[in-house]
Amino acid sequence: MKKYILILLSVIIALQMYAQNENLIQFVDPMIGTDGHAHTFPGATLPFGMVQLSPSNDFKEWDWCSGYHYSDTILKGFAHTHISGAGLAALGDILLMPTYGQLKIKPGTEEDPDSGFRSRFSHDREEATAGYYSVVLDDYNVKVELTCTPRVGFHRYTFNSAGQGNVIIDPTHNIMENVMETEVEILSDTEIRGWKHCNGEGGDRKVYFYAKFSKPFEKSGVAINDTIQKSLSKVTNRKVKAFVSFKLEVGEKVNVKVALSHVSYAGAKANFDAEAVGITFDQVWAKAKNLWEEKMNKVHIETDKISDKRNFYTALYHSMISPNLISDVTGEYVVEGEVYHSDFNQYSNFSTWDTYRAVHPLMAIIEQEKTTDFVNSLASRHSDSKVGLPVWECLGHDNVCMIGYSTVSVITDAIMKDIPGIDYQAAYNAMRAAAFNLEKHSNTYDVNGMNYYIKMDFVPGKIGSSVSKTTEYNYYDWCISQVARKLAKNDDMHLFRQRSKGYRNLFDRKSGYLLPKLQNGKLVEVDMSKWDGLVHNYVSGNIWGYSSYVPHDMGYLIRLHGGYHKFASWLDEIFTDTTEIGGSQHVDISGFIGKYGHGDEPSHQMPYLYVHAGQPWKTQKRVREILTRFYHDHPAGLNNNDDLGQMSSWYIFGALGFYPVCPGSNQYQVGSPAYQKASINLENGNVFTVVAKNNSDQNVYIQSAKFNGEEYTKPFITYQQIKNGGELVFEMGNQPNKNWGNAKADLEEMYGMKSLDDYKLHEEKQVLMPYSNDSTFSFEKSKWVELLCNTEGAEIRYTIDGSEPNLKSQKYEHPVQIRKDAMVKAKAFKKGLKESGTFIVQYLKGIPFNAETGYPKVTVEGNDIGYGNKTGVLLLDGGFGSTTFNDGFWTGIDLKDMNVDIDLGTTRSISEVKPGILIYPGAWIFNPNKIEVYVSNDQENYHLIKNISMDSPEDERRFIVRPSIQFQAVKCRFIKVKFKNGPIPDWHMAGGRKHWIFVDEILIN
Repeated sequence: MKKYILILLSVIIALQMYAQNENLIQFVDPMIGTDGHAHTFPGATLPFGMVQLSPSNDFKEWDWCSGYHYSDTILKGFAHTHISGAGLAALGDILLMPTYGQLKIKPGTEEDPDSGFRSRFSHDREEATAGYYSVVLDDYNVKVELTCTPRVGFHRYTFNSAGQGNVIIDPTHNIMENVMETEVEILSDTEIRGWKHCNGEGGDRKVYFYAKFSKPFEKSGVAINDTIQKSLSKVTNRKVKAFVSFKLEVGEKVNVKVALSHVSYAGAKANFDAEAVGITFDQVWAKAKNLWEEKMNKVHIETDKISDKRNFYTALYHSMISPNLISDVTGEYVVEGEVYHSDFNQYSNFSTWDTYRAVHPLMAIIEQEKTTDFVNSLASRHSDSKVGLPVWECLGHDNVCMIGYSTVSVITDAIMKDIPGIDYQAAYNAMRAAAFNLEKHSNTYDVNGMNYYIKMDFVPGKIGSSVSKTTEYNYYDWCISQVARKLAKNDDMHLFRQRSKGYRNLFDRKSGYLLPKLQNGKLVEVDMSKWDGLVHNYVSGNIWGYSSYVPHDMGYLIRLHGGYHKFASWLDEIFTDTTEIGGSQHVDISGFIGKYGHGDEPSHQMPYLYVHAGQPWKTQKRVREILTRFYHDHPAGLNNNDDLGQMSSWYIFGALGFYPVCPGSNQYQVGSPAYQKASINLENGNVFTVVAKNNSDQNVYIQSAKFNGEEYTKPFITYQQIKNGGELVFEMGNQPNKNWGNAKADLEEMYGMKSLDDYKLHEEKQVLMPYSNDSTFSFEKSKWVELLCNTEGAEIRYTIDGSEPNLKSQKYEHPVQIRKDAMVKAKAFKKGLKESGTFIVQYLKGIPFNAETGYPKVTVEGNDIGYGNKTGVLLLDGGFGSTTFNDGFWTGIDLKDMNVDIDLGTTRSISEVKPGILIYPGAWIFNPNKIEVYVSNDQENYHLIKNISMDSPEDERRFIVRPSIQFQAVKCRFIKVKFKNGPIPDWHMAGGRKHWIFVDEILIN
């Protein structure tokens, strides 16, 4: 009997060891997310590596941001850098393409792949696993295999036909970048090097490569503009390529090793020498598998469904692709075009507006050594390169495509977890500087508004995405206050704690939403039936996510709503609201459950807010619903952009059963664990395990819980509990237990109830800004301007010449009449309060729309309006657009001319047409290269009365130009204005392409 027991124990131990050493990368499928809108790539990469070696095609539209989409049937080649899951397009550096037979130096087109070196392929002969990719090129019968080290891409080409094999080396390939210059040089019969100089989301940058082939070339050469240059081995030009050819036997293999550097030729060669010398393709592949296996084994899950394992481990894989290494083995790296040296590995590709929510909190648990490098890399942007913390950094360049200083969340979360190796003071200095930066303005979401925010604790509604900016900035300031407290910087702690409460100025008690607030104290009602106003005031139009985005101050937000029950009911309404919304929906908000949009990051905390509302069973239901509705193990299995792992990391936390609603707090709100068991193997040697007994698709509700054998009633866990290791056991059931996880004391501990009456709203500190109720600002002969102020007893001073008003300026006592173009500025003053901000409004002469007659009438030819009211009515509504393209005033057409027809209603004498034109290079909005004005009296016979040419802008500045097109007075009833679309200037990343034309308020005099 004893012998039988020993044998049984041995078998059990052996089975446990087998389970612990299970091959987990077999469940990683890099094809998940390559279809639909997730924008992942299938190629070979290592965790956080410099190289992402993947099939790469030309950018066709938004779903080709990664260079590959599952709908592809043609391949252009295999490039060495790609971004995983982003909503922006970039990189695609150094493309290689093996071919067979006749040499073709031109890529040809996808419509006619036989016209160049592209090839057809089939997913049936394509394979992707962690660290490896292969495909058979059908047109050439060549099998391509790819793997990599951190800085070197390894290619293996198997030519299945005897004869001439070729490899094209194309440094001009790009994913929506402007390639300005390239170089290739053939060094020997096995070596080639070169570089690509381009401008795009990664900034004005260079990438260098050094390539070594396993077989000497039979032929080689270089080309300029797809014309082979005889007798030359080195060329430098905007469009250069190289080629090599071999005589091959059936089944012969050619290996190519390609090292990258973002610094120099010397860096590329050093990276090659360190990572590629004396090592074979199979050895590198084995190392890649082992490294990914090590990463996957950081978390073990037990589930009966293979699909669960495929979803989970692919999500973990996607969570570990970025940030990416940018420093060479020498320690050199580039930030904003300058070379620096670092004693630690430097990283970039920080999409932190997305990833601070779940990716970095996950890494702070399972990848602390890397987190140290991430944080120190970020801090060095302030201490070393002096450019400040980035908003969205791509290869060392801050493209500022999003809003805020979200990196402070990543830094704070690491510091509050006492992750070793971080220079606290350097990190704090970087965070504090970011909180006062007035210069980082988004190309998509208007100016940052920090000049107002620093004074008012909120961003005023006249600025685009004002509510989103306010709530994000408030959370970031809370983060800084936490670190200030840790470092005993008490003055800063109080300063940033006060700033973190500014969202309270925006709360609308009637609706429960946070609404844009003007400096005059008015909340702006937002039309919930149309996307236009939503998109202007909230990133992605997500009023629902941002009205609940107060992760650091949930106790007070719930109080504003009137208590737990009312807040939970407000959430219920959002999750069940299925009303239709008209207008153009933003691409980033999708995956709806009611108005909860899982495809948009600012919503990601919402399902867990029921925990704060004392109804955790609703969190349990919603989380399990999201896990099953929006995550699937096929190429279209992700609902929207994976955003460098954020969607995937949300899945990881959701499946484990807890989520960091407020990174930096060291708390995780409990959800509903999706598996029978999950164990996190921590770097300190401890193991934190979550067990869900009686778990199933129906049994999603927590009945009770125990932590380390003791009853556990709190609806949250802490980082310290995870760090120390232990076992959290849930009993699950198919009906909610409404008595678990909602004890008042536990809730108050969770959101830290303290004094809630120490914050003054903005109007209690500063005079409210004057305003006018005018809705139209054009006039024909004269106009009366009335100024108002909502601060009782305030005195208004104004100017009409554009000068800044002060206490010596004209005192406002009655409406002011203006008879010519005027810039009206006004300020309000009251003793004991700060003076108001400056109210600024421009009035311009022009025939206004008359509501009684319905004239002038305007139409835009065709059905091409891509932005604004489809009728074109905004062009003559009397309102003037700002430098924000989505402010609701502009009319935009993409890629085409804009032809506008105006009917004055009666014959008038006119001598000037003065259109407003937006210049916004960051959003690909440029001026027309020519404007033509035609007149007619019968709407059939038009004659050209005047045309002007316009020069393209020379830099990224955004501004409004209003050219005065003057001509000898002519009597007419009908006017046609043609705005001609010309090429984007060469300095821009989209140089040579056509662009958006945005026009507003065509003034006619």
